[in-house]
Amino acid sequence: MVNDAAAVDRTRGALAAAVGAQNVIDPGPVTGSEDVGVLATAAGAPIVFWLLGGADPAAFAGASSLQDIAMIVGGLPSNHSPLYAPVEDPTIRIGVSALSAAAREWLASRPG
Repeated sequence: MVNDAAAVDRTRGALAAAVGAQNVIDPGPVTGSEDVGVLATAAGAPIVFWLLGGADPAAFAGASSLQDIAMIVGGLPSNHSPLYAPVEDPTIRIGVSALSAAAREWLASRPG
């Protein structure tokens, strides 16, 4: 799956406005397998796939670079692990805010 660059730029702005630019980072290429890219390609629709952190923010205290963050994330259970347990707050609050902002950005440009 490859994100659409123009759609990423547009969505990044909406996310930054909603959750703060300092909270929107580009992790670089991420390995994964999502069939939503096939659906987007078949529909001729741009795709923007983003990741939402759900770990306890305290785990990142003292992290000062993307490398620090990557090291911490590498030691946390992934979303397919039976040990995965996102922190409810702020994960749900930020996730709803991010998704709502992205939806408003794209729906605002719809005709009619």
